[in-house]
Amino acid sequence: MEQMNRTHFQNMMAKLENFREEEIQVLQEYLDPVFSVREKILSSFSEEKASSRFSVGEISDELMYVNLLEDLLQTDERISECRMDFDACDIILYHKQPEHSYDSMKTTEQKYEGVAAMNLFYRELGDAMFYYNPDEPNKGCVVIEKIISLSDEDFWFFGENIKQEASFITDNEELQYFDQQMTLHCLFIQKEDAEFGVLISHDKKSGEVYSGYLPNLDQLQEIGCEISEKENCMEPQM
Repeated sequence: MEQMNRTHFQNMMAKLENFREEEIQVLQEYLDPVFSVREKILSSFSEEKASSRFSVGEISDELMYVNLLEDLLQTDERISECRMDFDACDIILYHKQPEHSYDSMKTTEQKYEGVAAMNLFYRELGDAMFYYNPDEPNKGCVVIEKIISLSDEDFWFFGENIKQEASFITDNEELQYFDQQMTLHCLFIQKEDAEFGVLISHDKKSGEVYSGYLPNLDQLQEIGCEISEKENCMEPQM
């Protein structure tokens, strides 16, 4: 990687040698606002958070500036995704592996199976809850391999960024996958003393993270029970 970066830098410098001074000045004036916002963001970046929101008001009206800023921030290995909130003139950074200890979690080995709406879109639990539709027709077959209950504080911290590489996700990666019947095996993350939660599956083979909100487990059945909806299973939404 270091050799590749050095090669890219040398190639860029070689191209700039053919620029006139006036052209370099124009390029610098174009890039400086983006670099300034980038430095401001990274200087206050905290790995203890699940996600971060920063104002980019001075460049938010210029889409090419926003796109360049997103691309630059996305190269930071601590950041898994950037999203722009144009209404608030903010950029949201989702941290790949926050420095957070989930010490109070409890696990249940009981397995469940059924159908659920799973997709790749949601980053925050609030979005998954808001868009939940019990009558969603595009449901896929799922198997819950393990139930993980978190304290109130830990659950909502996880909910800020449900694609984060939390310890209880990475420690159970062998339980998250598609089988030959395209059934998605996943974890169910819930708040202690509550029935609702979120299905999560970090599919190691594809690198994708599937998620889906459930108000409770009533629509699923314990393994070993016959499921009448099985013939209506569909692949999760992409």
